[in-house]
Amino acid sequence: MVTLDLRKLQQRLEKHPPAPLYLLMGEEVFLVQEAVALLKEKSVEAGSRDFNCDVFDVSETKADQVRDAADMLPMMSSRRFVLYRGVDSLKDKDWEALFPVIDNPPETTVVVLTCETLDKRKKAFKRLMDKAVLVELKRPYDNQIADWIDYLAHRQGLTVDREAAQLMRQFIGTNLTEIHNELLKLRDYLGERKDISSRDVLQVVSQTRVDRIFDLTDAIGRCDKVTALNSLANLLEHGQSEVGVLAMISRHFRILAHLREGMREGLTGQRLATKAGIPQFLLDQYLQQIRRWDERKISQTFAALLDTDRALKSSSVPSHVWLENFVLQTCS
Repeated sequence: MVTLDLRKLQQRLEKHPPAPLYLLMGEEVFLVQEAVALLKEKSVEAGSRDFNCDVFDVSETKADQVRDAADMLPMMSSRRFVLYRGVDSLKDKDWEALFPVIDNPPETTVVVLTCETLDKRKKAFKRLMDKAVLVELKRPYDNQIADWIDYLAHRQGLTVDREAAQLMRQFIGTNLTEIHNELLKLRDYLGERKDISSRDVLQVVSQTRVDRIFDLTDAIGRCDKVTALNSLANLLEHGQSEVGVLAMISRHFRILAHLREGMREGLTGQRLATKAGIPQFLLDQYLQQIRRWDERKISQTFAALLDTDRALKSSSVPSHVWLENFVLQTCS
C-alpha cells in the first residue's frame, strides 16, 4: 500500500492519473473533504460529472450496491468516480461484498473509501494494503495551525496578521473545518478589506466560544476551583469534547511555561508576547496568573495533563470525571 498525506496526494495527481482505489483515513473532516474534491476533479471531466459520480454512505447504502456502481461503465468520460463514506462501520459480511472491487478494481472507475480509522488486524485492512492508496488525513498539531490559517486565508484572498492568527488558534483550536468557517465569516464581515486584524477576530469569532474558553482557562489559572468546574460543565453541555477541553487547557499552560521562560531570559512587552504566542493586549492578563505558577507547579500540571489524556483514551470511567479530577487537583 502506498501511503500519502494531502500534499503528497496533490503532487502525485499533478504527475499521474488517479489510481483505481483509495482509502482516505482520518478524523479531520476538512482534509477528507479536500481529498475527495481533488480526486473527483482529477477523475471525471466537469461536464460529465452528473453522469459519472456516485456518492454513498454506509448508513444508507449496502456494500453490494456500491460494488455494482463501481462496475458500471462511464458515460461520455474515460472514468467514473464512486465514493463510499464511513467504511469503518462495515461488518465483515459487508466487506465480503466489496472484496471483488478491492481485489480487482475496475480500470474505468476510481473508488474512494473513507473512514476515521480501521482495525489493522482485520482482513479488510490487509486486503486494502495490497491494492489501495492510503491517504492519511490527521488533524494537524498545534504548532502547524498558524500555517494552516495563513493557507486557508490565502485561498479566500485574505491575509491574517500575527496577533489575529494567534487569537484564532487560541479560540478555535486545531479543527480545520471550524477555522475555515470562521474565515468565511471574516471574509463577509470585512467587505472590501482583505487584511484580518485581531479586532476583527474578536468581533466575528463566536463571543460565546471565546467567553467559555477564557472562563475555564482563566479560572484554572487563578486556581478558582468552583468557577473552573462550572465553566467545564458549561463547555461539555454545549458540545465541546473532553479531548478538546484538555487541548485548550494544555495550550494555556504552554503559554504560561513560555512566559516563565521568556521572563527568565529578560524579555518584556511584544517580545515576551511573541515568545508565548499570544497577542500583546492579552499579556497583562497572563502575567497576573503567572505569579501563581512557578516552574515546579507548571511541570506538575503537565504531568497531570498527560495522565488525564491517557485516562480519557483508555479508561472506562466517564471522561468528564477525569477532567473534574484534574481541575480539583490543579486548583488545590
